[in-house]
Amino acid sequence: MAIEDVLDRYSARTETEAEDAAIIGRTGRLALVGVGLALVAFAPVAQAIQPFWMNLLTLALIFALFALSLDFVFGYAGLLSFGHAAMFGAGGYAVALLLENVTRNALVVLPMAIIAGVVVAALIGWLSVRAKGIYFAMLTLAFAQMIYTLAFNDIPATALGVDQVTAGDNGLVGIPSYEVAGFAFDSLVTYYFLALTIVALSVALVLRLANSPFGRVLEGIRENEDRIAFVGYNVRHYKIVAFAISGGFAGLAGGLFVPFQSTAHPEMLHWTVSGELIVMTLLGGMGTLWGPMVGAVFVVFLEDALSSVGNWEVVLGLIYVLVVIFAPTGIAGAVTSLKRNPREAVSNVPAALRGYVENVRK
Repeated sequence: MAIEDVLDRYSARTETEAEDAAIIGRTGRLALVGVGLALVAFAPVAQAIQPFWMNLLTLALIFALFALSLDFVFGYAGLLSFGHAAMFGAGGYAVALLLENVTRNALVVLPMAIIAGVVVAALIGWLSVRAKGIYFAMLTLAFAQMIYTLAFNDIPATALGVDQVTAGDNGLVGIPSYEVAGFAFDSLVTYYFLALTIVALSVALVLRLANSPFGRVLEGIRENEDRIAFVGYNVRHYKIVAFAISGGFAGLAGGLFVPFQSTAHPEMLHWTVSGELIVMTLLGGMGTLWGPMVGAVFVVFLEDALSSVGNWEVVLGLIYVLVVIFAPTGIAGAVTSLKRNPREAVSNVPAALRGYVENVRK
């Protein structure tokens, strides 16, 4: 049997997954263009009515890119990472140090954020990918917390004999924004369009990777890595490369986050950031690419909307529980079900509740 035949077999999709792929395909491209045009038109409207909306949406775009980075390695290669905050923070700190001490040129600094994320991810991946499942997840968590400790205690400054590198728990503050050819992205509007452009290019690149032979191998690894290894592929090599690519996009998200907030803080590296990222991915629907991005936007806006409510974390947790019960495949899965058969999707709600209750009683 040819290798291509095996890959075709193990990357084959169910009917529902095939429809998801179609959404990402021709229908998805039209939808993405429509969403992009809507986001472009949103800027002048928000600026005229309520500029804070643009602030919130810029933050949502950054976390959407962050969620996309995790879904590429989690949804396609099946590698659950609890350490993506390490790459996010590495990209952020790299950008902060370069913007403060070297240059504000985005064409120089942003690629360095990607490189920082790739290097950290490649190192963590190389040390972790031999483990599988929850053991891999725990290793990524451990390495990420080690990097958090390095930043929190500013151990690099001690090692290099300088006053500060990460500035410890105070963080680096007053980080300037980017500029290109003398044009500064200092205003909220210009930074919004910078973030939107980078996210759009990242989505196009990730979709290209996911639909390439490389992406098909990753899907095969997720379904049955022993079979993929049997037909001659170096599974460990593919996992490390996928994890490094994912880390590059996470670093890029961190590189957008730091100038937007004007600060780089060790909390960017904390495991709670990785945990929230996993929640975004699962709520949106892993393995769909666009679903986790929607999940990220949903979480960012929901947290802001509930922040004025007492004990808002409890309300947020209840909403998460309801989504898990009634939409176990996430927002993307719910949208696909409603698109395919709205009546059946609605009629399945009571059955989902009964099934959840029965599982709890067991």
